[in-house]
Amino acid sequence: MSDTVTFLGTANGLANAERNHAALLARLAGQTILLDAGQPCSQTLKRLGVGFDKLDAVVVTHAHSDHIGGLPMLLQSMWLDGRRRPLPIWLPRATIRPLRAWLIACHLFPERLGFAIRWRPIPSCIRIGKVRIRAVRNTHLNATRLRFGKRYPRAGYEAFSLLVETPRCRFVYSADIGAVSDLAPLCREPLDMLITELAHITAKELSDFLRTHDVRRVVITHMGRGQKSRIHGAYYANDGDTLHPQLAVE
Repeated sequence: MSDTVTFLGTANGLANAERNHAALLARLAGQTILLDAGQPCSQTLKRLGVGFDKLDAVVVTHAHSDHIGGLPMLLQSMWLDGRRRPLPIWLPRATIRPLRAWLIACHLFPERLGFAIRWRPIPSCIRIGKVRIRAVRNTHLNATRLRFGKRYPRAGYEAFSLLVETPRCRFVYSADIGAVSDLAPLCREPLDMLITELAHITAKELSDFLRTHDVRRVVITHMGRGQKSRIHGAYYANDGDTLHPQLAVE
């Protein structure tokens, strides 16, 4: 079975009627992994026929609500659907305690769920079966930390980009970044696919970066209505698109 990634949501931080918020379903080397959990990821999974018991893991790159807002409803759906096997969730360390408290406020008590959530802070390397995910901290939240860090020190301000490797493919999911240079540590070796955004960097910055890096295919996500910036040869993802990272074209 080939590796695939399905875009459950491709919107930027502003809700719109055409795109869901950030969520990527990666079916890789026999594992089913959710990368980010923007809403309404549970509804989209249901529409695609992906059982809530089929998810092997969730990785949340940072705590902005357009990347994590669908997680409580996803967990509630798993409970009501009768999931029993444990679910590992990797996310920024500072997010774990307040998120667990929020679930309790929503009456999603651990004893009620019927399955264990294995809360794990994002390390430098995540292994899920034969899938290896290298997590590299980026600068997306640096400006926010400088502005609010003293007043809200417990917020953590961690954001990560991910290099995903399987026996068949290597691809990067940038999530939200602060500068195009955030991509450099993940693109030192040839990539089958780079999934990146243009909400926080410009098309020119990304084009200049790509001239000096070996990337077979570029996929743009995290878009708003009327997205005008274009990268020559890039694929602009829509909700529901499924791509094969190991193929140069579909």
